Amino acid sequence: MAKFLVIHPHLDIYGGGERVCHHIIKSLDAHGQQVELLTFDFDEDKYARIMGEKLPSSITVHMLGKREIVEAKPPLSVYKRRQKIVKILKAYKTTAQYDYTFSTQTLSAFETTLFDKAKKNFTYVHFPEIPYDYEHSKRPKRMYLWLYKKLLERCINKLDLVFCNSAYTKDMTEKYWRKFGIKETVVAYPPVENMFWSNKPLSQRTKRVLCVARFIPGKRHEILKQLALNFPNLEFVSAGLLHHSEQSWFENFSKELPANYSLKPNLSETELIKLFQDSTIYCHLMQGEHFGIAPMEALASGCITIVHDSGGAGEFIPPEFRWKTIEDLKSTIAKLMDSPNSWVSWEKQKELRVRISVLRPENFEAFVWSHISKHIEKS
Repeated sequence: MAKFLVIHPHLDIYGGGERVCHHIIKSLDAHGQQVELLTFDFDEDKYARIMGEKLPSSITVHMLGKREIVEAKPPLSVYKRRQKIVKILKAYKTTAQYDYTFSTQTLSAFETTLFDKAKKNFTYVHFPEIPYDYEHSKRPKRMYLWLYKKLLERCINKLDLVFCNSAYTKDMTEKYWRKFGIKETVVAYPPVENMFWSNKPLSQRTKRVLCVARFIPGKRHEILKQLALNFPNLEFVSAGLLHHSEQSWFENFSKELPANYSLKPNLSETELIKLFQDSTIYCHLMQGEHFGIAPMEALASGCITIVHDSGGAGEFIPPEFRWKTIEDLKSTIAKLMDSPNSWVSWEKQKELRVRISVLRPENFEAFVWSHISKHIEKS
């Protein structure tokens, strides 16, 4: 039995990445490994409520304190924050004992503080954000990120196995980090909880277009607002997490909504699943989404799922249900509403239903362990 240190700094916000962490922990625990979780805030009751089950009782949780203790104001906030976290991690590392590390949040420069004490290091990469931002930023931001990027890159050769959430992310990860010594990359699509899966016929559902995403400007809920104006006879719903930091934006966005468009922030998982399984169409609005758990939850729930023709979601969604322009999106929705026969076509795509079976939690857990176990045997 080996000891794994699972590192997921922020478990106070729950999404696809946190579910990945949960099922990685379950996989390791189920195969007799000793697992310890390293995080900042951790509310056991809230965690169980969101995940639908408690963290396995055998897991030891090490809390590094409240997230607020490492927040930093400009200028150079990313470096001030890193300095605070590294100081905390170094103090933790002096007494901690572990054989392997497993970073399950987007890899950042401070987590590498823990790498040199482990036999091997594993990570789950949701997207290589730092090098991507560096490459696509203007000169001032590139200057700002340069050192942070270098601090991260110097430890990339200590990563023995990198799981990626999509082939899209895998390609990007290899593009930026292969030259720094990554030894192995593999795609492990995020799991969709079993409660979401449904075969309810579309004909028995509400004629509703649903979008699920955090209520932040970048998730582009305003597109659904516009679509509601274009299709007054359809119901449109935006649902998602609303954090207090976005309350002002949300209140402004909520003004003068079309009568057929409603906002549902901070639904319970039970309410969200019911909404998925009673909707006909799911529309994902993000461009270049690295993967996106919500479109996969929509697929599992049986919704006709429409995504932007970019990022990782297209690895599951047929070409005719991807959009590039707003006009494409309008046209696709109009066709679906005018021709219920297209619903039958969607439901008959048996190949798609078989394909998404890899998203079952038990399949994800088995896949992760099959790769981890090979590295343990070689240690």
